[in-house]
Amino acid sequence: MSSRRGYAAKVYEAADLWIASALKSDDSLFTPGTPIWSREWLGEARTRFLDKPDEWEGAGFSVKLETVLAGSPPQVYQLVGEALYVTYLIPSTIGQALKIERVNQVLGWSSERVEIPRHLHDGLERGISNPGQFFTANFGIHLAFVIEFAERWKEVGFGEGLLNRADPESPWKFREFVTGLTPRKMAARYTPDSPSFQRMALLHLAHPNSFESMSVNHKRMVANAPNFQRFATEPTDDNDRKIQQIRAGLESQVGRGLSFYEPEIRAQWNPRYNPWDAYIKRAKKVADSGGIAQEIGFKIPIGNNLAASRDAVLSGADDWRRDISKDMGKGNLIYHIELSKFRNWLDDHPDAALDALRLLWASGDLSVADRIGGFSDGFPSEVVSGAGTRVNIISVLLMGVSATDFPPFKVTAFDNAYKLVGYDPRDQNASEAAQYEQALGFLDRLINEAAARGLTLNNRLEAQSVVWRVRGDDSDGIYDTDDDEPDSQPPTESPKPDMATLAQDLRLPQDFLEKIETLLDDKRQIIFQGPPGTGKTYVARALAEHLAGAEGGVSLVQFHPSYAYEDFVQGFRPALVEGRPGFALREGPLMRAAKRALENPGARHFLIIDEINRGNLAKVFGELYFLLEYRDEKVELQYGGEFSLPPNLYIVGTMNTADRSIALVDLALRRRFYFVEFHPDKWPVAGLLRRWLQDERPEMEWVADVLDRANRLLIDDDNAAIGPSHFMKPDMDEAAARRIWEYGVLPYVEERLFGERDRLADFAFDRLRGTAATSDQDGADGGDDDAGDGDALS
Repeated sequence: MSSRRGYAAKVYEAADLWIASALKSDDSLFTPGTPIWSREWLGEARTRFLDKPDEWEGAGFSVKLETVLAGSPPQVYQLVGEALYVTYLIPSTIGQALKIERVNQVLGWSSERVEIPRHLHDGLERGISNPGQFFTANFGIHLAFVIEFAERWKEVGFGEGLLNRADPESPWKFREFVTGLTPRKMAARYTPDSPSFQRMALLHLAHPNSFESMSVNHKRMVANAPNFQRFATEPTDDNDRKIQQIRAGLESQVGRGLSFYEPEIRAQWNPRYNPWDAYIKRAKKVADSGGIAQEIGFKIPIGNNLAASRDAVLSGADDWRRDISKDMGKGNLIYHIELSKFRNWLDDHPDAALDALRLLWASGDLSVADRIGGFSDGFPSEVVSGAGTRVNIISVLLMGVSATDFPPFKVTAFDNAYKLVGYDPRDQNASEAAQYEQALGFLDRLINEAAARGLTLNNRLEAQSVVWRVRGDDSDGIYDTDDDEPDSQPPTESPKPDMATLAQDLRLPQDFLEKIETLLDDKRQIIFQGPPGTGKTYVARALAEHLAGAEGGVSLVQFHPSYAYEDFVQGFRPALVEGRPGFALREGPLMRAAKRALENPGARHFLIIDEINRGNLAKVFGELYFLLEYRDEKVELQYGGEFSLPPNLYIVGTMNTADRSIALVDLALRRRFYFVEFHPDKWPVAGLLRRWLQDERPEMEWVADVLDRANRLLIDDDNAAIGPSHFMKPDMDEAAARRIWEYGVLPYVEERLFGERDRLADFAFDRLRGTAATSDQDGADGGDDDAGDGDALS
C-alpha cells in the first residue's frame, strides 16, 4: 500500500511487532519474552485505570495517571507504557521527542525500570495522521480504549483469525469486532461511537491495505465523490470496500501510489477544499503569533550587512572578504557544512570569487537569470554540488541586493510549500536560476492568495517567512477536522500565558523566572541545582515550554552513569543495512534538537538534561565542551562532519546535589553554565509548600510545619534538605502525608544519617507533627519560619 512508503514504514513495522507480540500472544513489545499483554495484567490495568474515571478527570493527564497507577506491579506500568506507545503511533501532531519522553515517564514510575528500545524510536518519528482536538483534549479515553480493546480481544479468544491479511474476509470480521466494541468502563466519557479516532487507527494498523487512515466522515466523502464513481465498478454500500476500488482505479490511472490527501486528489472528493485556504489559514496563525515579525527581524539586518559587503566588492575595497561569510552564517540560513565549503572557496580562490560576486551583485536592473547565471559559471560545482544547495547559498548572497526582493531559499521549505498547495513541484535537474525563479514566482502567488483571504504580506521576504514557518502537512490524517463539520467554527487557540501567569501557576516570584530568562539569553546554558524534591525538572520544563511558545520545541533527556557520547551526540548502532546485520550512524538527542533549531531559526528550542551530573560529562559531551563556550565556532565531530550549536538552542540541566555518588562538577563545566540554586530553605523555594497548601489544601498547612522542623534537624547537611514537591499532591490528606513520609522521605533521611541511627527517632512523623504544633502554640519556631517566608518573597 502506498501509505507504507518512506518514513511511514516505521509506523507499520512497529504496529506489526505489537500485533505479533501483544495480540497474537501475551508477549511484551519492549521486552520480548515477558508476558505483559496477558489477561491478568490487562485486568489489573483496567481495575486501576479504566475503573476510576472520576479520579483522572480534570487536571494534567500525566499527573492523574501517575496517581491512579500508584503502587501498581511493574507489569502494569509496562503495559500502560506500551499501550501509550501504540496510542502514539499514528498522531502526527505530537513530536517524537515528546512521545518518547511521555512513554518513558510512565515506564519510569515502576520499580523495575524499562525504556523504549531504540529500534522502536523511529515508529514515533512523525506519525501519519492529524487526530484533531478531540484526541488531545480527551487523550485518556484513547489510551483506555487500547487497553479495553486488548482485554476484550483476549477474552473472546480470536487469536490470529481476524489478523490474517491473507484471508480476504479477515479485515471485515476484524472491523465488526472493533466497531462493535462498546466500552464497559468509563461509559460516561464516551459518545456512542467514540473514540472514533482510536477505532479507525486500530483498523488501519491491523489491515492497512483494507482501511484508509481517514475519519469516518472523510471516508463517506471519498466513497460518494462523483469524480470517483467511475472506479467503483462493483456496486456496494460499504464505504471501505468502495474506497478500495477507488484507490485501485486512481493508482492505475496515475501509475503510482498516492494519498487521498494530496491537494489535487483531495479537491476531487471535497468540492469545498482549496489548498490555498488551508495554507493561508496557517499563515495567519504565524502572523498573529508574531512569527513573520520574528523572521523579518533577524533577516533584514543580515541583508543590510551583506549590502555593505556588496559595496565593498563593487568598489574594489581591499577588505571585501572580511564580513561576507560571517554575515551569511547568521541565523542558520545555510547548512553549516556547505557554508564552510563556501568560506574555504573565498579564502583559497579570492580572485575567482571576486569576479563571480561582481556578476551576482552588479549594479543596474539585471534579471535574476543573468545574475545567477554569471555567478554559477564562476562558482565551481566541485566546491558545492547540487543545484538546490547552490541556490541556497546564492539566494542568501542576493539578500545583499535586496532582502525584500530576493529572500533566502531552502529546498525543504519550498518543496514542502509546493506540496501543501498543489504547486508545480521543483525540477531537481533545473538550473540554479530556474529553481530560484520558480521560488520567487511562488512567493508572488502567495502574496496574491493571502491578500484575497485578508492577509497582507508586504513583500517577498514576508511571504518567505510564511514558507519558513508553515511546515509539514497536518491534513493527512484519520481525524482531519477541517472538513468534517461544514457549519462548525474553527477552534480558537488559547493565548500564550504571560510570565506573570506562569509565575502564579508555579507559585514562584515573577522576577525569579525573568532572571532565569535573562541568564539563558546571556549564556544559553543554565543548570538548576539543589536537593531532590525542589521542583528543578518541573520548573525547567514549564519555563522552557513557555519560552519556546507554539513555534519552538522542548525535548528532554536524562543522563546516567552508562550514558555515552554515542547516546547523546551521534554514534554507530546495530541496524539492518540492505537487509543484513550491520551498523548505522544514528543521531542522538543533541543533534536532533540542533536540527530542529536550525530548521526554525526564529524560535527558541530547548534541550533539558535531567540529572546532568550523573553522566561522565567529559565523555558524554565530547566536542560540545568547546562549543558550549564558543557558540560561533565549528568543530569536526568524532564521526565526521562539521558542527556548531545553533544560537537558538538553549540547554537547561538539572543537578541533584544530594547524591554522594557523584563527583563535584569540574570547573570547565561551571565556566560554561550559569547555576541557579533550588533549596527548600532559600529563596525562592522557601515557603513554596506553604503557599501551595494554602491555595490547594488549606486544612493541610500543618504539613509545611512538619517539613520545616525536619529540615532544621538536617541543618548540618545543607544538601540533605527535604524538598516540598513530595507533598504537593492534589489528593493530599493526612493518610497520604503519613504514607509519603514513611515510605518516601524516611528512607532518604536514613541514608543521609548513615552511622547516626540514634537521630532517626527525631524524624518520626508523629513526633515532628507534635513538636511543630507545640512550637506554633509557644509562638517560637513556627512564627519565625512564617516571617522568614514572608521576607523571602518580598
